[in-house]
Amino acid sequence: MLLRNGKIKPLIPKCYVCNKFFSNKKYRYKCSGCYKGVPTSLPWNDPNFRDRLNEWADSQITRSKQSGLHNILRQMVLICYSNSCKPDALINLISELKADFISRGVNLYISAQDGANLLRNTGLYCDKKSHIICPLILDWWNMKQYNFNGAEMCYFGRFGDEMTFAEEITSIPPPPPNYGFC
Repeated sequence: MLLRNGKIKPLIPKCYVCNKFFSNKKYRYKCSGCYKGVPTSLPWNDPNFRDRLNEWADSQITRSKQSGLHNILRQMVLICYSNSCKPDALINLISELKADFISRGVNLYISAQDGANLLRNTGLYCDKKSHIICPLILDWWNMKQYNFNGAEMCYFGRFGDEMTFAEEITSIPPPPPNYGFC
């Protein structure tokens, strides 16, 4: 790669063991995970486990959708963020809605795709909006496939925390999404 000062920076090769991450000369051209012997095969990378995990999440999200949650939530977001950002109103409405759904025995969950649509295509964007919508996303491991910004991916999608949660995500249900305002 040609740098602005005219020097050529050599390309850094990928790890020759896993071929996913960049290698380092100090680690004998392995990534830090392969060099230290950290297992790189995470449970949700197994297609069988991933399918079962997505089926479980879809069933939970479908129960919420069948109760009319998605339409109600979309209208609430549209009302609170149509002309100005009113996060306090949305927080109160979602808290009431959550309590009502829990009293009926249904958890308040949405999919990563629905969360991306609510954040990007419904009303004005405001930082607090993501702190209200993202904790409702049940399939947080699928957030990487949709249009979420860095803060949303880092905190709610647990981007970069895969090794931390590798031991926890071995069974269904997985750990719940991180909490925000509601």
